[in-house]
Amino acid sequence: MGKRIGMTLALMTLACLLAYSQMDTIQLEDVTIGVLPFREGSLEATGAVFNMNFDEIHRAGQFSSSDLINLAPGVFMANGTLNTQRLVIRGVGSRTPYNTNRIRAYLDDIPLTSGDGISTLEDIDVSSIGKLVILKGPSSALYGPGLGGIVRFTSPYPVQPGFSASLLSEFGSFRSRRYGLTSTYKKNRWALAGGLSRSSTDGYRENSTYKRTNAFINARRFGKTHTLSLTLHLVRLYAEIPSSLSEADFLNDPAQAGGSWGQIQGYEEYLKLLGGISVQSELSRKLNNHFTLFSNSNDPFERRPFNTLDDQSFNLGIREYLEFSFHTIKLRTGFEYFQEWYTWQIYETLPETSGTLLADHGEKRRYLNGFILGQWRPHEKFLVDAGFNVNLLNYSLQTNYRADSTDQSGNYRYRPVLSPRLGISYRHGGQIWTYANAGSGFSAPSLEETLLPEGLVNSALKPESGWNLELGNRGLLFAGQLQYELAVYSILLRDLLVTERISEDIFYGINAGKARNTGLELLVNGSLYPEAHPSRLNATLGIAYNLSDNRFMDFVDDGADYSGNTLPGIPVQELAGELTGSFAEIQVSLQHRYTGQQWINDANDQVYEGYHLTNLRLSWNLWFASSPFHLTWHAGIRNLFNVAHASMILINAPSFGGSSPRYYYPGSPRQFSFGIRLTYK
Repeated sequence: MGKRIGMTLALMTLACLLAYSQMDTIQLEDVTIGVLPFREGSLEATGAVFNMNFDEIHRAGQFSSSDLINLAPGVFMANGTLNTQRLVIRGVGSRTPYNTNRIRAYLDDIPLTSGDGISTLEDIDVSSIGKLVILKGPSSALYGPGLGGIVRFTSPYPVQPGFSASLLSEFGSFRSRRYGLTSTYKKNRWALAGGLSRSSTDGYRENSTYKRTNAFINARRFGKTHTLSLTLHLVRLYAEIPSSLSEADFLNDPAQAGGSWGQIQGYEEYLKLLGGISVQSELSRKLNNHFTLFSNSNDPFERRPFNTLDDQSFNLGIREYLEFSFHTIKLRTGFEYFQEWYTWQIYETLPETSGTLLADHGEKRRYLNGFILGQWRPHEKFLVDAGFNVNLLNYSLQTNYRADSTDQSGNYRYRPVLSPRLGISYRHGGQIWTYANAGSGFSAPSLEETLLPEGLVNSALKPESGWNLELGNRGLLFAGQLQYELAVYSILLRDLLVTERISEDIFYGINAGKARNTGLELLVNGSLYPEAHPSRLNATLGIAYNLSDNRFMDFVDDGADYSGNTLPGIPVQELAGELTGSFAEIQVSLQHRYTGQQWINDANDQVYEGYHLTNLRLSWNLWFASSPFHLTWHAGIRNLFNVAHASMILINAPSFGGSSPRYYYPGSPRQFSFGIRLTYK
């Protein structure tokens, strides 16, 4: 793996030098990167979009990026542990047991989604995020397979010229600690941002120690007709795994580790490096080209009660598209291609070490996504976009060794998938927009889902696919003091991918029927004074609410007919609210989140009731006269009322050997934190 990381750095350095040698010497305007295709404003977008800018992200004082994601209506990031999280958007992705699937994720123009559709978002540190954008619903016409939607992180970018730096030190309950150093520099044709952070906690549960180191660099050079961007991110993680609990253990002793995970001190660790080089070129006044070379290396190791997994992955790819504009029409067309090499070895787990080799496999994944999207503005108040996507996915599997002598080797491919999209937006009443869209999306099965219990590959397994229909209204009221968005949607899903478990470590996927996810989303942000003024009292209020009904339309699993039942693992309703009051340099924030009831199995004979969580945060800015330095003190209490709750449900949890099924991941009790940030600007 060290050779692959070195090769990644060498390729990117070479590309950087080649692009640098061809750069012009006259400054081009700053480049902004977003999830919307043609830099239209989010108010006139033809779909539901959630945005958070740099100031909002870092003012919120969240510990991880999952806390930020949970502020969006219709989005549910379940937190089993700091390293076991599952993202659900509009009910899509709830059936993935321990990670995030059915969505596409990007850092700048670098995919965070692997070749088998798995996205790891929880190890992106907040200090390395300059902007967060979530586009809900299928968006295959631009980003490829992502049935639930798109999550896009943008690296920090220095807006003002000069040098700035920030030093953070934070402490909390359960020996939680976080340290960070970030800095930015901008002058003439150069803009640089970088940082290093360390987060750790002993956790309140047994076997839940967590240690994570993050480092990032983002650099841009502007020329007359070219802009070069370089992004590098490194993650070093060690995290013990407490696993889930049965209902009795969850109610009586939630601090214990589940099953035998504590006895064998189960954990995972990895070193991950991802990076990309992008060149934006103005070929003419009407034609622009965007090219990105990206790569991702990961070297995980996981010690588990049933076996030990040692795997490695490496990918290399490009994302290329052209933008053309002519009067009222804009067009974007391009492709994304990457090849991923994945190897894994499974060993026997012994009390203190790894034992006999049980299996050794290799896989090569090839992913190609071509797209074309057009935008037409027949009137200044009217916007239409339409497009489609073609996706090709194939992989080859090589069995090097299996203890049972089963050979899974072979080449496998899915049929090409065509996904169209159509959206409209109309402005009326000054600052009010109404929009509607219809789009198709799909998600291919992961590797584990394709493997049958007898060791063969299920080549008949189909991707899960669906159509999203959406109608929304958004706007600004009272001279910008109030911003709102209301959306209703219906997603029709077919060929549902369902996980069948044979044992704790063996599961596979089947296509089991159809479902319909419908819902309503409301987002409201209001401010007493929209323009901040340090000498007067101000108050802001943000509310995000969603109500959903997610049901099986035609669903038969292992002979049981669940048609008409509610999909498990999806809260019926969610409410997130934040009230912030500020005067001079003091700010007090009260956050409240309600997570509604959710079924925990397909039979709908067990339900987990809803719960309320409240957080309180106080911050104070201290400025030094005639000095470029200032201090920010902050203190907070998470789960203010010490509510016992399950922060993640393992749906359809199996029961083996007469033991009770382990559905519940206990959420953290009341936690205190205190920190200080020194900023030079």
